Amino acid sequence: MNLARTALFVAVAAGCGFATLASAAPTQSVAELFNRLPDLPATAEEAAKWVGKDGAVVHPGLIALRADIEAHRQAIKAMQAARQPAQRTQATLQVEALDKGMANVGIDTARMQRDPAYAREVQARMQQLSPQEAMAMAQKMAQPMNQDRRIVNQAQAMVEDSEVVRAAAAAGQEFGNRQVERVQGHAARWKAVEANVARVETAPIEADVAKPRMEYDNIGCDNACQAQWHAYAAAMLPKMIARDTQALRLRRDAMKQERGTWSPIVADANRHLVAAQYGATAKANAHQLYIDGLDEGLVGDLVMLLDKTEEIARRASRTFHCGEQAVLVPQAVCR
Repeated sequence: MNLARTALFVAVAAGCGFATLASAAPTQSVAELFNRLPDLPATAEEAAKWVGKDGAVVHPGLIALRADIEAHRQAIKAMQAARQPAQRTQATLQVEALDKGMANVGIDTARMQRDPAYAREVQARMQQLSPQEAMAMAQKMAQPMNQDRRIVNQAQAMVEDSEVVRAAAAAGQEFGNRQVERVQGHAARWKAVEANVARVETAPIEADVAKPRMEYDNIGCDNACQAQWHAYAAAMLPKMIARDTQALRLRRDAMKQERGTWSPIVADANRHLVAAQYGATAKANAHQLYIDGLDEGLVGDLVMLLDKTEEIARRASRTFHCGEQAVLVPQAVCR
């Protein structure tokens, strides 16, 4: 119903700022976490030191970084939780004020929820109002909220927020607006990289030793046949690992470019987050939401880079960990 929505908008504009409660900020900023992301290994052999044979990450720096990212998230959640009692109080006061405002213009909100016929009657009555009458009614409905000093005026809170809070909120809004652009750039970059990697990985490898004609796992492959396969594997495996290194380096260069793109974005956003104390001093809920979104978005993208780093190391180490089996029985399940 138009008038009810108008009243709700007036109510929101009149008061939904929330007092913030003290809570410990994260011990490490997003920039500090970002700068701890290690460069990818340079060789497949080195990648095998990052990831175990079962595919689990064993690199101490990566393990610690993931744990500290989660600690950062939990600290932010604690700050958000500290604001919830005040938010609930404000929400309750707003609902009470809105009910009073509706009653001031002769509308029973409780009856509207349980009586469809009454709701249609109210809606029809509102549609017959002139714009001037609708505005006057909305103003009358908003009086209880405007007069209740317990309800923080959101519009005023946005004006009263400090310059650093407003700047951080603006940065958060801009970050969100460009999210699609960044995701598309990320996808396009890695699509091109993987096309180059595919050419490397599908290029034939020539060994100095002839490949046995009978398959290794064939019941007819006798001791002599198996000896030929072991000789062939000894010649092929280093070449396959070298090819993995070549593919790894293509991905490694791409990751360096990706991090180079992200570095100034993270540095600028981090400056705003730290200056605004992650929104701890924000009075306006709208500003707080943008600041929360900025931190959440940055951390999410950092996790994306961390996941990509681990994935690349895992893929580069697979043949090395698989060893001779990658040649003898290439279709076998081998990480």
